[in-house]
Amino acid sequence: MAVVKMVTTLPGDWKEFEVGEWAHTLVENLAVACIQIERIRSMYRWDGEVTSEDEWRLMMTTTTEKAPILAKLIEKESPYDTPQVTWTTVDASDSYSTWTEEVTK
Repeated sequence: MAVVKMVTTLPGDWKEFEVGEWAHTLVENLAVACIQIERIRSMYRWDGEVTSEDEWRLMMTTTTEKAPILAKLIEKESPYDTPQVTWTTVDASDSYSTWTEEVTK
């Protein structure tokens, strides 16, 4: 069976509790089964300039059915003008796939 792993980022100047609250809302609203949160350093081009900033990376696990809904939710709720919203479908054990489906219903 398969699950979807979706990734987004949030500003590095957010406090850990702010990131936690943002993520908690997604879990509470059954959009995701779980979220891993980590601090990262990102380098990217924005407005014609190369920028490097601290960010928070959130890797979320959801179902194939919920992925488009989650993507739209992230785009709506993100503080970024153009948020990172990427995902891939990955193979997962039957038990993990079943758990993901059960907790996002």
